[in-house]
Amino acid sequence: MTEKQTNQRTFNTFLGAAALIICISFLFSACQDSQEVPPIIVTEVFNVAGEELIITRVLEPTPTATHVPTPVKEANVPVVLDISLVRNGVPDIDPQKTNEDDGIDLIENLFVGLTRFNHVTNQVEPALAREWEVGRNGRTWTFHLRDDVFWVRPSLRMQDGFVISEAVRPVVASDVVFAIQRACTRETDTPDAFILFLIEGCEQVHQLDSATPADLANIGVQALNDTTLQIDLNRPAAYFLTTTSLWFMRPLPPELLEDEEIGDEWQAAFQNGTPLLTSGPFMPLDGSLTRLQRNTLWPIPFQGNVQIVQINYLERDDIAFSLWEEKLLDVIDATAIDLSSASVSTLQQVQLVSEQTMFYLDFNFQSGVFREPPLRRAFSAAIDRDVLVEEVYGGDAVSMRHLIPPGVVGALPVDEIGKGYNPDFARLQMAEGGFNSCRLMPEIRFMVSSSDLSLLQAELIRQMWVEELNCAETQIIIEQVPFGTLLANTRPDAGAARADVWELAWASYYPDANNWAGDLIHCEESENRENRPCSEVDTLIRQAAQTIDPTERQAIYRQVETLLFGDDGLAPIAPLYLRADMLLVQNWVTFQPAIFGGEQYDTYTIEVDRKELERSRG
Repeated sequence: MTEKQTNQRTFNTFLGAAALIICISFLFSACQDSQEVPPIIVTEVFNVAGEELIITRVLEPTPTATHVPTPVKEANVPVVLDISLVRNGVPDIDPQKTNEDDGIDLIENLFVGLTRFNHVTNQVEPALAREWEVGRNGRTWTFHLRDDVFWVRPSLRMQDGFVISEAVRPVVASDVVFAIQRACTRETDTPDAFILFLIEGCEQVHQLDSATPADLANIGVQALNDTTLQIDLNRPAAYFLTTTSLWFMRPLPPELLEDEEIGDEWQAAFQNGTPLLTSGPFMPLDGSLTRLQRNTLWPIPFQGNVQIVQINYLERDDIAFSLWEEKLLDVIDATAIDLSSASVSTLQQVQLVSEQTMFYLDFNFQSGVFREPPLRRAFSAAIDRDVLVEEVYGGDAVSMRHLIPPGVVGALPVDEIGKGYNPDFARLQMAEGGFNSCRLMPEIRFMVSSSDLSLLQAELIRQMWVEELNCAETQIIIEQVPFGTLLANTRPDAGAARADVWELAWASYYPDANNWAGDLIHCEESENRENRPCSEVDTLIRQAAQTIDPTERQAIYRQVETLLFGDDGLAPIAPLYLRADMLLVQNWVTFQPAIFGGEQYDTYTIEVDRKELERSRG
């Protein structure tokens, strides 16, 4: 199905499908081995509310009989991952420009990075860089690159039913230099470019309206040779390693963007037939980005078995759901799909994947109510997070009781530290804070944003405080204000406008504990909306930020979390929950979803026999 065909149709609810399978033999170039069996293009036509829905995919080759009555050897059967993207048109796959989740997914698979984030271990692993070291000053990072990762394009040759990747040239250190310089330039307009301000000179270049070659040369990144890259930071930062796995650090071939006829229009040129050089585990076979094939020159072993990624561009989520139910898609994002009437078997195939956006309550350390830790701990422990998750988001969230979420470097399991909901502990802390009853406390101003969900959540929390701490409902004043006003009135210098407690949320900019402990909580390196005085915990946060050894670093973050949310913790905030996405996954697919960054299709495993058996059952 072409993108044009997809965009011209508007489909109603799927009423039932009667498939007509049209098999068309497809002959490849004369360069193909004459003994190979060509693949089969299968077009399935579904009657959807009186209109046709056409899905085209490639099935395993079927051996054809020769004039000699002897068995014909089967060609290799490709392992195909069938997925969908619900959108109009192909996504932006420019590493330094896109902010689209779909584009980030494709970048993850098409372009190599210095490193790669392992979503199973929550660790950064080698990719283009086979190893690295950090200078004694903690600021100079030297990466030693592989010499067997290439810029490739599809060739005209076939082997075992697959297009052979043609090596154009190796990916070299100067390609990474070009990517970093490009991201630091304001003209590129890289989303979240400020993350790279950690690199010497990057922020200064970003402040310029137009950067000259001399300006770019002042950025602290240089190719010492083709396989050695040096990056100088403006301060020691162990978490810099995590940022090297991000999509906007992935290089494009400089010659592509420096071509006078193509330049920044390279994606349009690709869609019009100009070959695209890629460097990742997969390569695109056409400009419409509907079919990715395993890069036959990729030197790093796959953790899964997927060889072909078939991408179906659809207009609506309900169409994807219908195709998933017909077993034509392996996995879909079901977050926006109403599953209230779904079958039990469908609900059993739901996977909840936590996002890295945490909602929390923030305490004012200058408040007459929440100045002392026991009372902050009491009000936090009186909140039943599971009830909030169910009542506010219908279960599509994950309860939290400490700061650093799963899926980042340095994270601890969600249930290891912190009290969470514990009414008995809450009442003991009230007594320790000098109050046998909440009714003896001053009035509490509780500021939230103007959305209906915020009001619902605030009312639920207030009722919990009434029931568990014996507060009077009238003494907890919920103030609804526009979100901009909430931010302005909770600044450390907002004075009397500051409430006693307010709602906020924080999302990862990069998947590392420092983005939470350092950028959100530290007394000096964050906004410190709580107006919390510096203490031992801040010294540990800085120490963790500079500790290179990952095991030692995680041990420090365990201390940090304990000091913040343990039985005697400071409790500067009350963590509530992480929003979550829902996936529907067929029972023949195994993979670890990406909590941050792009999906890694080379880690997916398909049970081919089971997939074909389930599909044959209809």
